Amino acid sequence: GFFWPVANAPKLNVANAGRNIPLMFRVTDSNGTPVKNLSSIEVTVTSPDCSLGLTPDAPKENTSGNSGLKYLGNGYYRFNWKTPKTYAHSCKTLILDLGDGIERTALFKFTR
Repeated sequence: GFFWPVANAPKLNVANAGRNIPLMFRVTDSNGTPVKNLSSIEVTVTSPDCSLGLTPDAPKENTSGNSGLKYLGNGYYRFNWKTPKTYAHSCKTLILDLGDGIERTALFKFTR
């Protein structure tokens, strides 16, 4: 899952649209050994039912190289998710895919 400042689903994160949101997570292999060579991730955003209304979802974000995915050591990573301003006054479900078959999700309510 995610580490602070992002809470894992089903908790709701409140954020301002157009801001960078740091996604912090740790990756280990089946033996608990930190993975040091994660080269890419995929971020998908969908619109759940929400009383705030619907906005268009941005396309999937694929990262590789130095495109925002940063290794912090001991299996910890950070990806700065740049949220579109068009997400204002909507709810979104963020899905992080590391290519391991496990979807990490976070729920967001964008206030402005």
